[in-house]
Amino acid sequence: MSKKRFLNIFTKIRVQKQLYLFFFIAIFIPITTVGSYLIYHTRTQLFDHYSRQTYSDNLRVKSLILDLTGNIYNKSQILVSDQNLTALLTTRYNAQNESKSAIIAYKGIETLLSGDASLRNIAVYTFNPTIADSPRIHPITNSIRNQPWFKRADSSVTPFWTVELEKSERYGTELHNLCLYTHIFLPQIHSYAILKITVSNNHIRNRIENSSMHTVIWLNDGGIFYTSDRQVITPGLERYADHEGDGAGTYTGKITLENGTVIGSVSSLSATCCEDSFYMASLSYDGYPYLNRINSIYFAILAMVLIITSMFICIFSHYFSHRIITLRESMHRASQGNYEIADSFHGEDELSEVFSDLKLMIHEILKKETSVYQAQLKTQDLINKQQQMEFKMLSSQINPHFLYNTLETIRMRSLKAGNLEVANAIKLLGKSMRYVLENTSTAVTSLSQELNYIETYLSIQKLRFHDRVNYSLKICPQLNPQDYQIMPLLLQPIVENALLHGLEEVEYNGKIILKISLINKILRIQVFDNGCGMTHEELDLINQSVKHPKNDSSHGIGLYNINQRIRLSYGFEYGLIIQTKKSMGTLVTVVIPAQKYTGGS
Repeated sequence: MSKKRFLNIFTKIRVQKQLYLFFFIAIFIPITTVGSYLIYHTRTQLFDHYSRQTYSDNLRVKSLILDLTGNIYNKSQILVSDQNLTALLTTRYNAQNESKSAIIAYKGIETLLSGDASLRNIAVYTFNPTIADSPRIHPITNSIRNQPWFKRADSSVTPFWTVELEKSERYGTELHNLCLYTHIFLPQIHSYAILKITVSNNHIRNRIENSSMHTVIWLNDGGIFYTSDRQVITPGLERYADHEGDGAGTYTGKITLENGTVIGSVSSLSATCCEDSFYMASLSYDGYPYLNRINSIYFAILAMVLIITSMFICIFSHYFSHRIITLRESMHRASQGNYEIADSFHGEDELSEVFSDLKLMIHEILKKETSVYQAQLKTQDLINKQQQMEFKMLSSQINPHFLYNTLETIRMRSLKAGNLEVANAIKLLGKSMRYVLENTSTAVTSLSQELNYIETYLSIQKLRFHDRVNYSLKICPQLNPQDYQIMPLLLQPIVENALLHGLEEVEYNGKIILKISLINKILRIQVFDNGCGMTHEELDLINQSVKHPKNDSSHGIGLYNINQRIRLSYGFEYGLIIQTKKSMGTLVTVVIPAQKYTGGS
């Protein structure tokens, strides 16, 4: 009964889900479960093997470092307690030759160096000024006092280890030397000397390099003085130094470095009779590559099994696959832009629904492509019109040099003919046009240049209207127009507006007054005309057009543009202020910040 119920449930679902369920239950789950367990078990065993290897090698290196540092410390105590060395350092010599003879006669350091291969060099630094500098004994100079090791030795009587960089002049390489510093107490003269013992790098390398592990040894917070492979960079290793690990100060396992992941063991060692700590790391760079290679083999076998079983499923689902291929070919043709697909797909399952959706999608794509094509045609038409307009603008441009030369030729002919008024008018016109053309593409100019242009403009208008137009310029004494900047061609529309509209009904004695003042770092430029003025209603309309110009009229566009230029350049707290009184005249005030002119454009 249960078997029949299971078959009924199995046959009620769609064919695609039947195949997926059969493959998942009968093939995928058993194979992946067994394969995953095998891969995990093998990887764990191999990882433990490499971890034990690195742990054993780390113990070996730790023992070697303990033996080496203990031996070096014992050698230092031999020299510290050497009475002959103490006598040499405490004696006051009358001449340098006498001290040199005493140094040559002392054989303690040379005997110690020749009898121990782990020692690379021994040096003694003394405060005794009567001792001459020699290869082994050196007086303490100001340059030595500035060395970090001397400052540490001077502030503490405890022996300490350092890692010092040494550049080889012969080979052009850098060596990191491990050095021990300790005090030689000289109570006879109430002083001390400093003993420095440098460990031989070759001795460390010969003792450690007898395994396949990569070894890194450093002091305290990162002073690496030994690495078995100088080509291998190990950034990020120091953070494992203080790891709790196995409770004995050793961490063993996965180590993530900036240049890769390795299996390794990191441990620490407190130096003998010192406050310093040594850290040793034994790293296996072959571990993870071998583990990954084994995993790849197992994954390949697992994939091969799944592929073979999948082939049987494909044979079983021939009819289903045929329909999938038909649908796939139709979708592929559609993706290549061929939207003419045959309507030969029959059925009522999900594949038929997908095919119907494909046809609907193709229909929508065709509609959108038509819309995009029409939009491209419109865009191209706009581009063509814009190019035509630009061509017309370019063809209508006048060469400025040709214009200046032509005006200058006319002015010279007027002078030669004795017509000074015409010559002066042409000179003013050329000066005005030069300023306009030169400042069309500039952002700022000096206030002085802008006022010179306004004077030129008013001089031309004076020639035109005679006594109807009179003007004056008033500048406060503490203001130098050459020192402050203004946007070019900012004042001319205001002056022109005062001339054409303010003095429109004035027959004679018309006045335009420009007043420039500097108040609290604010430039106030006032343009006054003694024309007809405006009523309150007319002033309201002008103020509205300054803020929001009417599209159907050009009246007020100039003042609107000026106000917008000021607000966009300096901020909305600046702009134009218009005051007027009927039959008395109009006053337009430009308010901008006082900015120094630096000559930039």
